[in-house]
Amino acid sequence: MRYIHEIYTADLGRVWENDRLLVEYEPEIEKLPLGEEARAELLDFIRFQLVGERARRSVLDDWTKMESFATRAETFERGANEAVDRLAEQVLPAAEKAGITFDAVLSTTATGSLMPGLSYRMARRLGGIVPEDSMLLDLAHVGCTGSTKALNLAQSLNGGFKNILVLAVEMPSTLVDTTGTDYDLWQGNCTFGDGAAAVWVSSDVEQGPGALAMEKISYKQQSSTGLDLIRWTYRDYYSFALANHKTFEADVRQHVVDALKEVEAGWKDEPRWAIHPAGITLLIRISRKLGIPGDALAPSIAHYRRYSNMSSASVIHILRDVSDETPAGSAVNLLTMGAGFNVIYGRVRRVR
Repeated sequence: MRYIHEIYTADLGRVWENDRLLVEYEPEIEKLPLGEEARAELLDFIRFQLVGERARRSVLDDWTKMESFATRAETFERGANEAVDRLAEQVLPAAEKAGITFDAVLSTTATGSLMPGLSYRMARRLGGIVPEDSMLLDLAHVGCTGSTKALNLAQSLNGGFKNILVLAVEMPSTLVDTTGTDYDLWQGNCTFGDGAAAVWVSSDVEQGPGALAMEKISYKQQSSTGLDLIRWTYRDYYSFALANHKTFEADVRQHVVDALKEVEAGWKDEPRWAIHPAGITLLIRISRKLGIPGDALAPSIAHYRRYSNMSSASVIHILRDVSDETPAGSAVNLLTMGAGFNVIYGRVRRVR
């Protein structure tokens, strides 16, 4: 059994209200090679995506100035270093107070590529808290499920890995592309915000100030039917793309419902949930289909309205908020879904 002792989170960049973001996008829409009717339809879609469900997000300061592969990659690296610094400022004093070192640092991101990776940058920032014989490993290309996959990996390591740091850093603002006309491209432009999170995982229940027992992580991939559902396409950089933006929500809903029905006995009587905020309408429809109480969606919806979708970092932010209010003996259900197509269900229980 492994235990989550502490959760650390960081916003990146600065807050942008979505109505202000719309003002930035409208002149770009006017430049697109579209007829007036098509332009009006796309603009209505963007207005709903921005104002209909979300209020604001945190994005990197330079997001409007990225016009080439080099500027996007450089901005990601600068933002990643900022994220590592802000998380390390929280992790370092906690580790020093507990008198522990980390035997492994596991990182994930789907929105950039670095070498050396995030785990190495965190190790350097933490100094002796990460000894030279620690395992440093970076996961990539796993999208919104990245942090729960990293937790699953931490759970699977042998007993020699006593303390593990799991790190998620996402900067979707580096992917924003306002020069195309595809609806899924603009859905990506409107959906995501930047953020980061880290989790201290230990095999010793007594080491940290609190303890969430990692009881279960259940994994279901649908590569046979969902490989193209969420994917990258390419322009001057990576761009968010969907197999079909019109059927996307229904396809995702069915995958999630099917996966959760298989593990229903584990979550049926537990009212607390940390759900990846893929979309408010989607969350509501999934909950109704499965009989999940509406109140269980509140933390995910609140996160979505404040931060939008931070990809793999979001569910860690939400788990922190939910776990703070969870009494000893009670459980929190975790649910993430993303490219592949993957659905991951997990359950943690507060021990103390």
